[in-house]
Amino acid sequence: MDFEKFTERSRGFVQAAQTIAMRESHQKLAPEHILKALMDDDQGLASNLIKRAGGEPARVVQALDIAISKIPVVTGDAGQTYMDQQTGKVLAEAEKLAKKAGDSFVPVERILTALAMVKSPAKEALEAGGISAQKLNEAINDVRKGRTADSASAEDTYEALEKYARDLTRAA
Repeated sequence: MDFEKFTERSRGFVQAAQTIAMRESHQKLAPEHILKALMDDDQGLASNLIKRAGGEPARVVQALDIAISKIPVVTGDAGQTYMDQQTGKVLAEAEKLAKKAGDSFVPVERILTALAMVKSPAKEALEAGGISAQKLNEAINDVRKGRTADSASAEDTYEALEKYARDLTRAA
């Protein structure tokens, strides 16, 4: 797996997930940690996609917190966290999804979709919020409007008008 093929935000979320795992004294980096990092994002990319897909982010977070609380805790000098097999599968699936969509880089939304595909407690948390990979794909296609992730900062271009401009017609 080549992390250079992941967008800056995707790499940042994987690092944030590792920080969450270490903070919780978990020895392994699980898909639940990645989903937690995505759901904690102050820009709300994952939450917004879940809403667009007809899901309930609050229910996802609730189920996710329960799943994370069930991960065994390592006391003493836990040392390094390692990526478990499911996390490796999620990131590999995200790479495949990105390639299939014509993306040069693996954006955050492909990781979120992969989390909804690979069997894990993270997938179960997404399902608890009413989310499937198919629903996410439809929401992603709606947001992207045919664009591909062709740079390491691709997510910054999504819905740029909505983010930085004001609809004067709606305001009138």
